[in-house]
Amino acid sequence: MPDMTTNESSLYNYTQSYANLITDRHALVKPHTHHPYQLGASLYMPATRQDIWQVIKRDKLSTINSIIICLEDAVSHSDIELALIRLQALLDTWAAHVDMINEPSRQAVDQIEPQSKQPTRPLVFVRPRNPMMLQKLADFRHIGLLDGFVLPKVDMYSLSNWRMACQNLDTDQLLMPTLETAALFDPHHNQELAIGFKEAFSQPVFALRIGGNDLFAALRLRRPKNSIIYDTPIGTLAYQLLGCFVPHGFYLSAPVFEYLDQPTLFMQELTCDVGLGLVGKTVIHPSQIALVQQAYCVPASMLDEAQAILHSEAKAVFKYNNTMLEPATHRAWATEVVNRAEVFGTINDGNSDYKPLL
Repeated sequence: MPDMTTNESSLYNYTQSYANLITDRHALVKPHTHHPYQLGASLYMPATRQDIWQVIKRDKLSTINSIIICLEDAVSHSDIELALIRLQALLDTWAAHVDMINEPSRQAVDQIEPQSKQPTRPLVFVRPRNPMMLQKLADFRHIGLLDGFVLPKVDMYSLSNWRMACQNLDTDQLLMPTLETAALFDPHHNQELAIGFKEAFSQPVFALRIGGNDLFAALRLRRPKNSIIYDTPIGTLAYQLLGCFVPHGFYLSAPVFEYLDQPTLFMQELTCDVGLGLVGKTVIHPSQIALVQQAYCVPASMLDEAQAILHSEAKAVFKYNNTMLEPATHRAWATEVVNRAEVFGTINDGNSDYKPLL
């Protein structure tokens, strides 16, 4: 082997020690009972709205998977105080009726037994405007009822402020930093940020949200109406973000699709979202909820393959459905397929013939 230059040797050592970037504290974070696939169809709701409690107890939007109560872009500056007052009123109402509803379920909404007296609520997050507002929210009565918080515009320049703001939150609340600033176009920045996320928070990072519209704005663009996002520069960036953050153990959620008159294009983009392993999709209208859940529903034959891979007696390599399956390399994929099926259920694609005896 020819002698390596000093720079080449340093790079080689860095890549070889990649696994050691996982810190002890990050490894000790208690696993949460929820899986990021439960985000499913996520709806942003301005905190000024007065029907959010009806959504939480499923009197409205009964099939929504998760909601994000927004105190940022969806609320004008003049309405901030009103939004905070209504959020506190919502938490007070929730606390007074906390025994009326169960915790979020991993099962698909349509699989919940209709005779159940207690509806299973969606996951509920709040998006504060900035770290100072999050510090203020930490003192709200009953703030612990929330599943967690969406942190907007997080990058290496704002990470320390968000870290300080989260110090007074419950350690089991979930965080969803949003990747939506111009800094995200720098791959070196993103590698630092991936490591920083492991060091910064005592709370679990549930998922990283890709803020498509803000990223378009950073390029002085708007999402084109006749293309899926993966045919744009932001799609190229999304691939880079997956390659950077997923190997560090993070899940990413898909950018919003804002054109209600393009359902076919929406489904095409959803197919790509699912294929890339993105765990949820923000919706802007109730008509999009069913389409998201349909896209994430697992074909029965795919679940068969996943179960075959995870079977305790699976061979090292075996043929199944005219496909070579190799548990050593396919196990992570199979585990995620099972997790997805637990949330969204399965759809019969006519190719299901799983036999547990391999």
